[in-house]
Amino acid sequence: MDRDLYAELLDWKDSTDRKPLIIRGVRQCGKTYLMKHFGQENYRNVAYLKFEGNESLCRLFDGDLEPKRLLTAISIHLDIDIDRDTLLIFDEIQDCERAITSLKSFCESAPEYHIVCAGSLLGLQGKGSFPVGKVSFLDLFPMSFREFVKATNRRLHTYLMGTGTVDDISRDGLKTLYKEYLTIGGMPEAVSKWVETHSMTEVDRILNEISESYKLDFLKHVPGKDIKKVNLIWDSIPSQLATGNRRFFFGHAVKGSRSTDLEDSLQWLIDAGMVYRVPKIEHIGIPLSSYRSDNLFKIYMMDVGILRHKAGVPASSIMEGRVDPLFLGGFTENYVMCELTAYGKTGEGYWASGNSAEVDFLVTTEEGIVPVEVKSGDRYRAASLKEYIDRYSPPEAVVISGKGPEMNGDVHTVPLYSIWTMFH
Repeated sequence: MDRDLYAELLDWKDSTDRKPLIIRGVRQCGKTYLMKHFGQENYRNVAYLKFEGNESLCRLFDGDLEPKRLLTAISIHLDIDIDRDTLLIFDEIQDCERAITSLKSFCESAPEYHIVCAGSLLGLQGKGSFPVGKVSFLDLFPMSFREFVKATNRRLHTYLMGTGTVDDISRDGLKTLYKEYLTIGGMPEAVSKWVETHSMTEVDRILNEISESYKLDFLKHVPGKDIKKVNLIWDSIPSQLATGNRRFFFGHAVKGSRSTDLEDSLQWLIDAGMVYRVPKIEHIGIPLSSYRSDNLFKIYMMDVGILRHKAGVPASSIMEGRVDPLFLGGFTENYVMCELTAYGKTGEGYWASGNSAEVDFLVTTEEGIVPVEVKSGDRYRAASLKEYIDRYSPPEAVVISGKGPEMNGDVHTVPLYSIWTMFH
């Protein structure tokens, strides 16, 4: 599975002020594969260390953290030569606090060695000494729709990259792949299984295994008193997205509960990268973060395939267009949120005017704050967006829908299957 982040890894390798690199992301989003592939393609040797469940490996870091001693110990442990043309991979580094701390020593005393690390649930352990300012970070998300197109139809992807837009030649193929993506999602193992077998049964098996592995993570990493609450919040997201206004209510996750009872559990899911929180914006101004509501917000899952599976929606219902409109609306918003996040343009909030108007996402750009309205079909009214435009006169406005691409004054209509064209 080719990933867009590969180009940023190449930039990191060639950087004159390179620091040890940590790739963050939820479990099974492709971090290990990407690091190994990058190492095999660009270095003479790869020294791969996985800390999860490997106490003997962690013990190598129990002594002093002087790089020369550590490199000797790692070389003996793996029985390979380590030189400046070796990529050192520290996988699941969150399971060895001393390995995290050692990155400071490598940055200061041995910057000529290339170290890339992967961490799921990083920062949730709450212990150890983190090397602030001594590491770089990149974030890897489940595969975007554009990456999915590349994995499933490379010729179409090449054509799109050449034209930079959607035309009559590419439109029908993209529409079909868009439905497949909504069904499968962007977890690389599920995408790989689809490419290999074209069996939705096999895809559902993989998605179920991933979902179950997340529940095991809850048992392992969530404080005991919060495990049930985290599970209930996680399980409630599909039904909460199927309501008219998509807002998240703690009382719907755990009947009778107040926000103060569940805020820590929800924050755990946010910190783990498993959900995205989009607050209501009370006033339009830069920075938007100054005007967000702490009590009114929406919650989206990090992958539409996992969301579809957890909601119990059969793959055929997506492919054949037999989905309840309320759920389809929230499902489509979730897809757009994942796409915005993948392209570094996270929806910073949503705007609402009483119960009469609502714009799904607000995105800060160099030109100003851009409202983004999401429509699951190609026939719609954009009355809420018009009200926003009349009030705030944004530099531009975007409708993401089944129509387009087209321009109508300052309103840019972008097809659901080509959100990447907004940023590239």
